[in-house]
Amino acid sequence: LSAGMDITSKLNVTTNINYATNSAQRPTQGSEYGARYMTQWFQRNVDMKRMKDYKYSDGTFLNWNLNRPSTVTGEITNFKPLYWNNPYYEVYENPITDSRDRIFGDIGLTYQLLPGLSLSGFARTDMFIQNIEEKSAVGGRRLSGYAVGKYQNKEMNYEFLAQYNKTWKDITLNANVGGNLYKRKYTEVTEATAGGLSVPGWYNIGASIDRPVVGSYLTRKEIRSIYAMASVGYKNTYFLDASIRNDHSSTLLEENNSYSYPSVGGSFAFSELVKWRPLSFGKIRLSYAKAGSDLSPYETSFVYAPGTVYTSTPPVNTLAVPDNLNNPQSQPSFANSYEAGLDLQFFKNRLGVDFTYYKQKNKKQVLNLVVSGASGYASTTINAGLIENKGIELTLTGKPILAKRFSWEATFNISRNKSMVVELHPGINVYTYSSTTYSSVTSFLNSYVGKPFGSLIGQAYLRDPATGAKLLDANNMPMYTDATYDFGSVLPDYTGGFQNSFKIFGFDLSAMIDYQFGGQFFSRSQMLNVRTGQAPVTVEMNDKGFNVRDPVATGGGVRIDGISNATKLPVTAYVNAQTYYNTIVGRRIYEDWLYDASYIKLREIRLGYVFGKSWFGKLPFNSIGVAFIARNPAMIWKKAPKGLDPSELSTGGQSISWYESGQANTVRSYGINLNINF
Repeated sequence: LSAGMDITSKLNVTTNINYATNSAQRPTQGSEYGARYMTQWFQRNVDMKRMKDYKYSDGTFLNWNLNRPSTVTGEITNFKPLYWNNPYYEVYENPITDSRDRIFGDIGLTYQLLPGLSLSGFARTDMFIQNIEEKSAVGGRRLSGYAVGKYQNKEMNYEFLAQYNKTWKDITLNANVGGNLYKRKYTEVTEATAGGLSVPGWYNIGASIDRPVVGSYLTRKEIRSIYAMASVGYKNTYFLDASIRNDHSSTLLEENNSYSYPSVGGSFAFSELVKWRPLSFGKIRLSYAKAGSDLSPYETSFVYAPGTVYTSTPPVNTLAVPDNLNNPQSQPSFANSYEAGLDLQFFKNRLGVDFTYYKQKNKKQVLNLVVSGASGYASTTINAGLIENKGIELTLTGKPILAKRFSWEATFNISRNKSMVVELHPGINVYTYSSTTYSSVTSFLNSYVGKPFGSLIGQAYLRDPATGAKLLDANNMPMYTDATYDFGSVLPDYTGGFQNSFKIFGFDLSAMIDYQFGGQFFSRSQMLNVRTGQAPVTVEMNDKGFNVRDPVATGGGVRIDGISNATKLPVTAYVNAQTYYNTIVGRRIYEDWLYDASYIKLREIRLGYVFGKSWFGKLPFNSIGVAFIARNPAMIWKKAPKGLDPSELSTGGQSISWYESGQANTVRSYGINLNINF
């Protein structure tokens, strides 16, 4: 809801209020259980139609993998699944539901104090309440239980702004001075049963067999900011811009909590001097900007966490010492950006070109540095490092058709970014950003000094230096490196988008395509798909015409070509398929499970129509707009295998996605947008 009103000739009020609500039952994700375990651990001959009728009349459940019968009686006495629950049991008996209500918006007052001088005040808010409930029924593989969580977030921004605009013949001045107070309060309360449910089907914290696990969390943050900006223009051709901002952050100690960062820029609109009819507008721009950032709460002081509760008399609740040693001397980190650009418009703005070259240096990054366990900690927080980004961005805009009943506008964007780790910390040349471990084998996302940011590290085939062929051991199985092989950066080479908008007889039709070329990721789903024998490659025919699962002695087995590590001679051999896929390739060697993250995706389609005032007669509507929206409707092209969507990779809360494990199917969503103007 947006509204505005002139209270007086000098005082104006505006408001914008948004409310969003959603509720859903979402499938669990992961390679060990959940909605996608069927692609990794299932059994191909299981009848899914039979599995759908998952509950017997006595309340017990139908499962497809049971414990072995008694060696004495031959009877099955334990009907719980041995490894995996019936997928329909997961859906209907172990639901995870969540609901979220969000309100965001602002209200503002503007007063015209003097000609050219206005004073404004704004209050902006963004708040939500989220509830999550998780049930785990009696009779499944995992311990029965019940968990609930309530999460509340409230962010407020209070801004005061004075704006002054003045023109003296050929000189223009636009200036503003302001301040902002940012306040955030976040709370969460979680409860979960322990030891199972005392009564099947009673989903209540009071049904906990043991003492429930209860958690609460509170975080507060406040940033007080003052800033000023001025832009001076001469003859609408030459422009000079400058700004300065100072922040006081509550998350830093007093001696470090005030930090300033400026910016300066200049531009030259040369089209004002060049009289060339095809050129509508042309501008060259240069700028420098420095941006500061603080820490999250609780990162500069020693903070304990609740520990084990001992049932003594009286009970003792201990406190746990954190693994990371916070640093009270932590300082804000800074990004220094340099930018040059060229903006061009041709043929009365029918064709546009926007080119930008940038270079950014990120200094004093906040890093958790690994320390010796003898210190009592696993890591400590430091300010260190220099990461340099540089790249280009190119945007092309066009209006190929502009007619009364039909028009077409298009925007194409492409960007290329190179990120280099220049330095980390004295004596430190590698920093582990993230890692994941399966079956005692770990892969890493590391940063190395002198290399592009985000190197994917893991175990690879051990190869003959002269030929590049795989080295084979005494059993003709591939040999592999330790987990230090650098497969290269996970970051893409190019990213961008292509948007087209059409107006056809009053209808608005738009389509957004985004793309990425380059980059890579590790897929545990594909690895386990092979290890468990679900992948087609595990049942294919070898070059002798026999199934690879057949005994090697009768012509089966997987063909291996390589170099014997013992004799250094070429070898062609056939090996047992289960040993090859289950023990070596599907567990130890990650090289085969790295995939190109390139894709072209149709991200959104929108079809709308605006009904003007003439439709409504005496009704108080100026216009009503209705639009149908489809998001993620189609993947046009990708290099990754079917079932993996590189555009939707998720690795927790990390900003870089570099591996997937049990990725859920990409969801298409459809919606209707209604916009009413009074």
